[in-house]
Amino acid sequence: MRECPRCEQCFEDDVLVCPDDQAKTKTTLPGTTLLNARYRLTKRLGRGAMGQVYLARDENLVTRRVAVKTIRPDVLSDEDLQEGEAIARFEREARTAASIQHPNVVDVTDFGKSDEGVFFLVMEYVEGESLYQLLRREGTISVQRAHGLLRQISAGVEAAHDEGILHRDLKPANVFIVQRKKKDSAIAGDDIVKVGDFGLAKIISQSLAGVASGSGPASRGILGTPEYMAPEQMQAGATLDSRADVYALGAMAYHMLGGKPPFTGDIMQIFAAKLTQDAPALSTLRSDVPPLVEASVMRALKREPEGRPADVGEWFNEFNDAYNGASLTEEKGESRVVIMAPTGAEVYVDDERHGSIGRSGRVILKSIPPGKHVLRVAHSGDQDDERIIEIRPDADEQIIQAQFKSAPSSGLSPSQGGSLGSVSGLALNAPAVVACSKCGSRFAAGTKFCGRCGNTNFDMVTAEASIHPRAPVAPTPSYPSLNQPSLGGSASSLRCTRCGTDQPAGTKFCGRCGASFGSSAIAWNPPRAVEVVCGTCSATYASGTKFCGRCGRTL
Repeated sequence: MRECPRCEQCFEDDVLVCPDDQAKTKTTLPGTTLLNARYRLTKRLGRGAMGQVYLARDENLVTRRVAVKTIRPDVLSDEDLQEGEAIARFEREARTAASIQHPNVVDVTDFGKSDEGVFFLVMEYVEGESLYQLLRREGTISVQRAHGLLRQISAGVEAAHDEGILHRDLKPANVFIVQRKKKDSAIAGDDIVKVGDFGLAKIISQSLAGVASGSGPASRGILGTPEYMAPEQMQAGATLDSRADVYALGAMAYHMLGGKPPFTGDIMQIFAAKLTQDAPALSTLRSDVPPLVEASVMRALKREPEGRPADVGEWFNEFNDAYNGASLTEEKGESRVVIMAPTGAEVYVDDERHGSIGRSGRVILKSIPPGKHVLRVAHSGDQDDERIIEIRPDADEQIIQAQFKSAPSSGLSPSQGGSLGSVSGLALNAPAVVACSKCGSRFAAGTKFCGRCGNTNFDMVTAEASIHPRAPVAPTPSYPSLNQPSLGGSASSLRCTRCGTDQPAGTKFCGRCGASFGSSAIAWNPPRAVEVVCGTCSATYASGTKFCGRCGRTL
C-alpha cells in the first residue's frame, strides 16, 4: 500500500502519483488497501511510536467508518519473547480493551493479524477534535467547561478500572471531544467526551489475565507520557494502581486551567523535577481559579501515591464538591490573554507585534477582540510557533504556552499527540513561505518587497518544496560596492554599511533598510533605541527599520 505525503490518502501499489495533488506516493504498509479482506483503508489519521492510525470503511457494513490502528511488530516483540508469545500478548491486550463498554470510552470492535503480518486494532471512529487541539487553540478553558470534561473523562477511566485495567498514558491527545448536533445540524452546545488508546493498557487484574491467555510475562519498562505520568511510573519495577491514573487526571486538569502541564522541559528535567519537587501552585499561573478547586487539583498531584485520593471516583467527587462550593460568577469585561514564552521572544497577533517576553516569562494582552486570530511567537534559534487561537467573549483569563518545535530526545512519547493516540503529535504548521517570482529568493509569508531584486510579486511555496532543497538559482552578476564581506559571518555574505545586517552574496538591496549594495557607502548614525511605528497600518518595528514590511510605506 502507498500513501500521498500531502493529503495522506491511501492507494494501491501501482499508483505512483497522487491524482489529487500530483505528489509522489510512498510505500507504508505491505499488502493492499484492503486489510484482512474486510477493512478498506482510505486515509491516514495519525502516526505514533506504536504505529499508524487510518480511517477505513468496513466492507461488510459498507456505510460504517472505523479507525484502524496498525501496530509495529517490534512494539509487540521483546528480546525475551518468542513470536508466539508476542502474538498472545497482543491478543490478550486487545481482548482487554474490548471488554470496556462505556459511553465515554472509544470502543474496540476487532483485532487481528493480516496475511502480510500487520497487527491491527479496529476502533470506533470518533469525529471531532482532541483535548490537545482544543487547548492549543484556546490555551485555557473556563472552570465550568473543565468540570464538564473531567466528569466524563473520570467516568470512562473509572469504567476501565472496574474491569481491572489501568490506562497508564492518559493525556489530552487521548481524549476526544464530539459536539452534539441537533436535527437541524446546529450545535447543541454539550460536549461528548471519549477516552481512547486503551488498546495497549496493561492488565492489572490477574483473574482477567488468566481468562484471556493464562499467565503471561510481567510488564517491563516505562510506558507513558512524561508530562502527565505519575512519579512512580518513572521507577522501574514499581507497583502501580489506580492512583497513577488519578495523577494523570490531575495533570490534565492543571493543564486545562493553567495553560500548561505542571512540569515541562526535556525528559530528564521532568523526571528529576517530579521525583524531587511538588507541582507549582495553580494560582501562580491563573488568578481566577477558586481556592477549593485548586486544592482538589493539587491533591491529585501529590508526589506520594498515599497523598492522593484512593481512586478516580473519590477524586472527582472531591473536585465536584469544590466546584459546587466555589463562587463562579462570570464578570463581563475586557478579555485578558496571557502568552507564556522564553525571555526575549516576540509576540505577534494577526501579523502585528504586541510586545516581547520579559523576565517574568509572560506578556499580557488586553486589547485582542473576541474571535479567531493568528498568533505567532518568534524566538531566536527556534522555529516560530504559529497557530490559530480563539479568544472567548467572556472575561475569563486565557493562558497560552508557546511550544517551539524541537527534535525529541528520547523514544518516550511527547505530550502533544494527534488522532487516536498518535504519539508523534499533531503536525505543527510552520509559517508559510513565499518565493520571489523573479529571482527565487525565499521569505516568510507577508513580505512585500524582495531584498535581492526589489520585486513585489511572490509565489507561495508548497509544503513539499519547503522540505526539499530548491534548484540552484543562476548566479547574479556582482556589482562594485563598498559593502564588503561580513567579517563576523561567512565569506560569501555582505554586510550593509547602513544597518550592519548580513545579507547573502549577490544581494542588491538590504532586506532591512532598503539600501542599495551597488551604491557608495552611506554615513549613518543609528538612532536612539526606540520603536518606530508605521503611520499607515500602525505596525511597530525595531529602531533602524526604514520600510514597513506590511504595507511598504517608508517609515
